[in-house]
Parts: sequence; structure tokens; C-alpha cells
Amino acid sequence: MGTGIVIALTHGVGLLALVLLAYRHVLRRFGARRRRAFALLSGLLFGAAAAISMLDAYPVAGGVLIDLRNAMVGLAGLFGGLPAALLSAAIAGAVRLWLGGVGALSGLGGILLTALAAPLLARPMERRAAGQGGSGQGRGKGALGFGLLSLFGLAMTPLTLLAFLLLPDLDLAMRVMEEAALPLVAFTTLGIGLLGTMLAREHRRITDEDALTESAALFRAVFDSSADSLAIVRVNPDGSFTLHCANAAALAMMGDRAQQAEGQPLDRLLPPDLAAKVMADLQSCIDAGAPTRFEEQHTHNGVTRWWEVSQVPIRDESGAIVMLSVGARDITRRHEAERAIRASEARYRLLARSVTDIIGRIGLDGVRRFCSEATRDSLGSPPAELIGRPLVERVHPDDRDALAAGLARLTPDRPTLKTTYRLRHADGRWVWIEAAVRLVTDDWGAPQDYVSVERDVTARKIMEAELQDARHAAESASRSKTEFLASLSHELRTPMNAVIGFADLIARESEGPVGTAHYRDFAVNIRDSGQHLLELINEILDHVRAESGQLTLDDDPVDLDAAATFAIRLLTPRAARAGIALSASVEPAARHMRGDERRIRQILLNLLSNAVKYTPSGGTVSLTAAPAPDGGLLLEVRDNGVGIPEQDLGRVLLAYARVASPENRQTEGAGLGLPLTRRLVELHGGTLTLASRVGQGTTVTIHFPPARAAPEGAPRLPAPLCPPPGFPPPGPACRS
Repeated sequence: MGTGIVIALTHGVGLLALVLLAYRHVLRRFGARRRRAFALLSGLLFGAAAAISMLDAYPVAGGVLIDLRNAMVGLAGLFGGLPAALLSAAIAGAVRLWLGGVGALSGLGGILLTALAAPLLARPMERRAAGQGGSGQGRGKGALGFGLLSLFGLAMTPLTLLAFLLLPDLDLAMRVMEEAALPLVAFTTLGIGLLGTMLAREHRRITDEDALTESAALFRAVFDSSADSLAIVRVNPDGSFTLHCANAAALAMMGDRAQQAEGQPLDRLLPPDLAAKVMADLQSCIDAGAPTRFEEQHTHNGVTRWWEVSQVPIRDESGAIVMLSVGARDITRRHEAERAIRASEARYRLLARSVTDIIGRIGLDGVRRFCSEATRDSLGSPPAELIGRPLVERVHPDDRDALAAGLARLTPDRPTLKTTYRLRHADGRWVWIEAAVRLVTDDWGAPQDYVSVERDVTARKIMEAELQDARHAAESASRSKTEFLASLSHELRTPMNAVIGFADLIARESEGPVGTAHYRDFAVNIRDSGQHLLELINEILDHVRAESGQLTLDDDPVDLDAAATFAIRLLTPRAARAGIALSASVEPAARHMRGDERRIRQILLNLLSNAVKYTPSGGTVSLTAAPAPDGGLLLEVRDNGVGIPEQDLGRVLLAYARVASPENRQTEGAGLGLPLTRRLVELHGGTLTLASRVGQGTTVTIHFPPARAAPEGAPRLPAPLCPPPGFPPPGPACRS
């Protein structure tokens, strides 16, 4: 009985070899592209093999068949998946039921268990095979080896043996297992191991062929689509070269010779003038035994082009060079661009050498990368002595921190810096440098380095220092003049007051009659002349104080009506002697203001006195005060005197300036009245303007700001407005 089982199982193993031949055809035809068709056909193949195995089975008592059907179903599940396992199980089960016998149901159960278990074991086996890696067996089913497949066969055998327990007679089941267990285990394990290994090898071979085909297709796609001229040249035993293959770009270069170029000697495909050069280059690569790369110039049909040529040797298994991969890239444009860049750089260097400023590049580390030739004239050193040295090395110690801080503040948003520092000359002296530095960034905004333009401004600095010294000297002289005038004015006023006082006593005959009217007239003239001289001295003193910033104002309530009455009363005798009508009108709403009462009266007296002075007999002089539209105050002094030419309106407001006219030569004055009056008005925060026409008179308008206007009896106002720049504040504090 044992010999019969072995023979039947041996027939089954032989049947597996036939299955291998058919499976190889199915795998090659459908394996990678049509997976469903492959699963269906492999299921049919293994199902048919299982059916044939049952037809050649060894029958045991009671109709129990011993064969390798479960091995066929297991292989179907392992290599074709669950669909193939179920289809092969369905075919094998149908045949087993058709054969009948007491073992039909147990055989059907074994088939079903194998069909379900095989796909479940297939996935972990593939993962384990892939994890063992390194054998170059590929992936998936192609990675399965004989050891794993034998273990798989060993795992499938118990399913067959368990199915025997489904026999109706337990004694029969035990007797069948006793006779068939060992042969089944041996042949199933060996059969699945051997056949599975061959099937896995077919999978691996097909996978490798597909990968090779894909790689070849990919290579051909890259090869053919490359813009570079690519060619594979075969090295013949006699040392000649034959074109193995070439892409479209290379064939286009060959022109008419490209027809059936592959397999032709290389010297027949190239122009004679180029063939010899190419042969020599190929031979040099073979002699070097390593890749070579070079650039060369070639002229064809009057057109000159530059090429970058690369040659790579291809060796066989013995290491001999059998082929050469040749690539040629047209770099004519690059050469033209490089030539243009070189020309541009030459122009840039010529420009840098021509200018007197130092043009340079400074690295982010503060080291000079480039300097123009101007360093010879400015610093007494050639550029080579500065390049590669830190910028701060020659900077004055007092200027280093400021320069470093300025460079550190440069960002892509604020890339420029203008600064001044001192550099040490080659002879040891310090040179003043005015530099414009710019941060240079790349296309992505990352800082690269600095570009600087440095200019020697030592002469300018010396001139500025001299001008500064001259200004200080002028200011000192001006202060000395101011102090002298102020002192002189004080010294003159003291004896002048005595002269005026004694002349007044004589004119009024305070100590008795003079006796002669002429002497009394002389005394009156002395008094009046002294009074006029005292007024001039006071004007000079006030003007000097205003210029030196020593003239300050009080901030008190001022009654403009009382001030106007005071001025009119003082000037009425003088106006009456000249036959001039003098009047004043102050509106109630403009009666009160804040300011320095003495200076307000001085303003009114100066303006009215000027008007009376330049108004002929029979004329009129008027003073009006009214509210301004903006809430301030408007004062106007109007006369119908000689007037001022329009071109001289600006001059009369300058100190010591007088308009040259016959009328002016008949009047006395130092030209300080109007300038001093304007300063007093501006110290109050106001403005003074002139309007005049020759022969028709002059109108002086004063505008005080709203802060100066105040109702009668109003409390003390806040600090007055600050005067314009150049004038002292009206008190200890003022507001803008």
C-alpha cells in the first residue's frame, strides 16, 4: 500500500512540472498587465491540475483518495490570491464530489480549508521574504525562497490530515492517517517547495524583464528627448569606431549621412575635417580609461559654434572598454554671455579705475573684497594692500563703533547708509572719508555683501573747520560790537539827560530871567536837539538788545485807548506846529489786550511819529484799533504823506536803511524806528505789514494774535505765543 501512495504522489509532483510550463505562459501574458485575467487563468490552471491529480490518485479502503490536490489549491492561493484559490477549490471540489466515495465530504473539507488558509499565509510570507532582502530577488512573490515555500507546504499538510477526521468511521480515519500522513507531508512539502521556487523564479524573472524594459524605455525617452547630442559608439577590436545608436539631436547634426546611421563606421558619418578630431578625442578617452570633458570650437558652413563634449567609457564584465557614451552640448550662447560679462567687467574695472572715488565691495564679515585704483591717490596704498583686510583696520578708533553699528543696521528694506569716518593714510595722517554704502542681496533677498563708494573730503572738512572758526570769530566780534554799543548808549544817556535838564531850566527861566530872548531860544534848541539825540540813543539801545536777545516783555493788561491817547497827546504839539491833523479811534471790543504796556506805547509812538515826520502840512494821520476776523486785534496807522516806492518797502524794515529821496533828506533819523517797531510787534507774536504809494501816503497794519486780545477786567492770560525763531521769548515761558 505504501508503494502505491508514493507512486501516486510522484505522479502528482510530475504533474506540477507541467503546471509550471503552463503557468509560465499565463504569467508572461497576463501577470503584470491584466491581474484579474491572471487570477482567473491561474485558478483554472491549478484547479485542472488538482482534478488531474485526483484522477490519478491512490484509493484507500472505503473510497478515500490520496493525491496532491491540496498542494495545487495552496499554490493557487499563494501565487494567484484568494480569487484563484477559490476558483481552483471549486473545480477540485466538484471533481471530488463527482468521484464520490466515503471520503468525498472529507476531501471537500480539506480543499476548502486549504483555499482559505493559503491566501492568509501568503501576505506575511511575502513581507518576511522582503524583510530578509539583500539577495537581489526582487519584491513580492519573486522574493520567496525554497525555505519559506517548504514551510508553507508543511503548514498546508495538517489541513489535509485534519480533513480525514471528517470520515464517518474513526477507525478508518486513523488507519488512513497512519498510512498516508508521512508520504503526504513529505511530498506536499517537497512539491510546494520545488514547484513554488520555480514559480517564484519565474515571477522574479518577469519582474526583472519588466523593470529592464521600463528602464530601457525610460533611458530611450530621455536619450531621444535630450536637447544635447547623445550617441553610443561601439569600440571595434581593430580600434575603429561604429555608431551603436544616436538620438534625434545627434542625427540632425549628421544631416544627409543620418540615413541608416546606426551600425555604420563613425568616420563615414562625420565631415572629414571633424572625423579625425573626433577619433582622436575618443581614443584619448580610451587611453585615459576614465570620463573626459572638454570644450572645443568648430566651424561648419561658415558658422562657428562652441561645444561642451563629455565622453564616458562603458566596460563589459571583464573590465574592457567596449563602448563610449558621447554627449555634445551647444554652449555658444553661454560663451557669448561669458564674453559679454567679461567685456562688461572690463568696462566696470575701467570705470572704477577712472573715477577719483574709491569703489569697493565689502563682505558681510567686514573684509574688503575689491578696491578701485583710487586708493593710491586717496590713501597712498595700492588696492592689493587693502583687499583681504578688515575695513575697520584703517578706521580711526573713535569712528569704528559708529561705522560698525551703521553697517549692522542695514537690511534689505533699508539697504543704504551715508556716513563719514577717518581712514589712516599710508604716511600716517588721517583722511576724512564720506562713504555711501549699499547692502547687496540675491534674488531671494538674502544679504550677500556691501558695495561702497568712498570719497576723500579732507579738504572740505578743513574748509568747514575754517568757516566754523570764522563764524565763531564773527559771532564774537558781533557780541563785542553789541556790548560796546550797549555800553556806549548807557554812557551817552547819562550826560545827555543832564544837558537836556539844564537846557530846560534855562528855557523856563527857573532861576530868573535870562534877559535876552535869543538866549532863551538857544536853550530851547539845545533841549530839543538833546531830546532828539536821546531818542536816537534809546532806539539804538533797544535795537541792540533785540538783536542780542536781551529784550524781554512783560505780560500785563494793556488799555489800547489809554495808550493811543498818550501817544496822541505827546505828538499833538509837534503835529500842530506842522499843520497836521492827528486822530485816534479805538473800538470798545478792541480796547484791551495783553502785553508790555511800555512797548505797546513805544510801537504807537514810533508809527505815529514816522507818519507825522513824512506827512506835509495840511495832511492827516490817523490811528485805528478794531477786532480782527480771527479774534485777534488789528491796528492801523494811516497817513497821506509822501509815501514809499514799492521797490523800497522791504528796505525800510531793515536796520539803518533809509530810502533815498528829497523828502528823506529833509528829515532826521537813523533808520531804526520801523525795524525796532517790527521786532517789538513780533515779540508779541504779531505781524507788521506796509502798504504805500508814492504821493498818496502809507498804511502800517499790525495784527496781534487772538491770544493777545482780552476783554476789560479779564484775569491774567496764559503764557503768550512764542515769537518767531531768532527772537527771545516775551517772558519766562511762552507757548507755540
